[in-house]
Amino acid sequence: MRPKRMKNHRNPGNRRSGFTLIELLLVVGLIFILIGIVLYVGGRVLRQSRITSCMNNQRQINMANFNFATDNDGEFMSPRSSGNFQSGAGDDSALADCSRGGETYRLFTKSYGGNMNGNSERESALTEGAAWEYLGDLKAYKSPNDPTDRVRSYAINAYVGELCPDNLGSGEDYAAIVNSGWRAARSLAALPQPNNTLMTTCEEDSAGYNNQGFMIKNWLINGNPPPQHWFDYPAPWLEDGVTTSFCDGSTLFYEFKKPDLGQHLIENSASGSGFHRAYYPGDPSLSADQWNETNSDWYWFKNRMLPGRFNYE
Repeated sequence: MRPKRMKNHRNPGNRRSGFTLIELLLVVGLIFILIGIVLYVGGRVLRQSRITSCMNNQRQINMANFNFATDNDGEFMSPRSSGNFQSGAGDDSALADCSRGGETYRLFTKSYGGNMNGNSERESALTEGAAWEYLGDLKAYKSPNDPTDRVRSYAINAYVGELCPDNLGSGEDYAAIVNSGWRAARSLAALPQPNNTLMTTCEEDSAGYNNQGFMIKNWLINGNPPPQHWFDYPAPWLEDGVTTSFCDGSTLFYEFKKPDLGQHLIENSASGSGFHRAYYPGDPSLSADQWNETNSDWYWFKNRMLPGRFNYE
């Protein structure tokens, strides 16, 4: 019998010892693409999470304001952070009916005296304010998008919770305004359109903290288009928009209509140019439609400060 020949399955000549250089480059490239996708998606998820958290904070402030009103004859807490109209405005006794001086228990925050460290609020400014009883959490005052070391990111609409807006000492004749019978909205019942009226927003302020309420100056009352200034302005931390809340309890991430608005406000903030921030140079020859077109973001906020009483489209 002839012996069987054993097959040799080992064929060193045909055996692959590893990946080729091209294959390795392809694998590395795919890994980098996957990492890029994960980072992009993760960044978007983190951004949306922060926006949602920020709007939730404002929803809590809204609820605190409604609860305060329930306990105080239907009147909202004051958007102010000090007893006068605005820091350094002087004596407002001539407008006692407008200010109701002495009602410091209504102040959103008490940002004066020992509650301040220079231009920075201490935590006591919040814990002694009217909202603290209903919020009870320092985190509710600070936006997760706020890159500063401030303890508070939000401001209340200066036309909600007071009889007159906070603007004494800025060149307006408030005596004439008061004598005309004009008033801001001190209660929910006084708001013609609560679903279109801003309650809060993230605010940038050159004072170092959100001094008094957020406002578009006194030009709500004056129908003539002014130079396009922001008196305080929405914080441009996300550059493309800002979170807001309304007096019906709803919230909104408002996307800037002008792509460069956020960057412009950031640049002006860095320049330390004071409370007024000009977006476009004023031109009194422009028609109302032209003003609206070139200042669409400014008008969006303006028309949501107290709609139903003052509207300039």
